[in-house]
Amino acid sequence: MKLGRALVAGLVGCGLVIVAMAIAGAVSGTEADLCALTGAVITGRTGAVSWLVGCLAQVVVAIIAALIYAAVFEWLVRRAGALIGLAIAVPHAVIAGIVIGFLPVSGMLNAGIAAPGAFLEYRGWVVIVTFVLAHVGFGAIVGALYGTTLHSVPSARQTWRDVTIEPL
Repeated sequence: MKLGRALVAGLVGCGLVIVAMAIAGAVSGTEADLCALTGAVITGRTGAVSWLVGCLAQVVVAIIAALIYAAVFEWLVRRAGALIGLAIAVPHAVIAGIVIGFLPVSGMLNAGIAAPGAFLEYRGWVVIVTFVLAHVGFGAIVGALYGTTLHSVPSARQTWRDVTIEPL
């Protein structure tokens, strides 16, 4: 596994998701900033320190996700690319959306932030669509930046052993 490539791809993909969700929140007029939401869950307050804690948590999750993508690239499909990353990103987006619905909201409520719901459903359709597209974009970026895998696809053609008899 190419750890350096996976880490860089995870960081770039994380940047895309964070920026896309912040823009979607600004467009929809809701709090959809993943760093602020995650920071409020962890710290129970809002502010710069809480946002940084949330951002660090998002980076850690993105790196873990990128390492999982890399493992799938290397040992399951034995190839990488934007399309393979997109294919892996669909279940990733579904799992991430459902997990957000199960976040403990007491920290957010203490900080004065409304519960997000699964796929940030309480933030509106713009945020939901952006959430899914950002996670699919994460997969495409990780797949494209990972490059060729170290483990190749085994050859599909059959090789025959030479069994000719040598003349005496």
